[in-house]
Amino acid sequence: MRFRVSLFDRYPGAHIGVLAGRGLRNPAADPRVEEAKRDAVVTLRDRMGGSPLSSHPQIASWRDTYRSFGTKAGDYRPSAEALAKRVLKDGALPRINAAVDAYNAVSIRHLVPMGGFDLDRVRDDIRLRLSGGGEAFTPLGPAAQERTYPGEVVYADDERVLTRRWNHRDCEETKITEATVNVALFADGSPGIPLSVVEEAVRDLEALLGASCGGGYRRAVLAGRDDEFDLG
Repeated sequence: MRFRVSLFDRYPGAHIGVLAGRGLRNPAADPRVEEAKRDAVVTLRDRMGGSPLSSHPQIASWRDTYRSFGTKAGDYRPSAEALAKRVLKDGALPRINAAVDAYNAVSIRHLVPMGGFDLDRVRDDIRLRLSGGGEAFTPLGPAAQERTYPGEVVYADDERVLTRRWNHRDCEETKITEATVNVALFADGSPGIPLSVVEEAVRDLEALLGASCGGGYRRAVLAGRDDEFDLG
């Protein structure tokens, strides 16, 4: 099973971090993740200092990227912006399960969109690609099935679309639950986000997951010609 990127010709400055984990134990919560969540909220508040999220260069870069494939960023926010907006309003990150909470904490700490899939529910390779339009997508949670539009950036396996609008929303079928054992996690760096930021985010996520969920991990950051990674 491999992860393949076919977008670097169109987005030559993008960096895609990938972390493959095997043999996890994913509890409902873990004290180390809860501490990381609290720290991330403080870091986000200090970083923004009351300024709007859209003023941050990494968020602004993602908004520009969304516009490039026909999505209105104000209507459909990149996942890091949407999550950070919720955190600044509510004062805390939600609790889902340790693995998801871990990548949410790292996401707002670094302001890098993150997401992931249960590898045992994925069908063959995962690709980050353009959609030809009209592909079915089942959003996470109780929502009606949707269809992609032409030129939209999606993660997909051999049978289904796994995300819409690059990282706006994950699908229901491959969500990470407490029963998940094997995962593929992604950190999306738009062209305006430095490679070093994505590398640090993936390292932080590996460390937090290793401490809270156990398991073994392999990581990489794909950019330019490095367009494939073995998920194991």
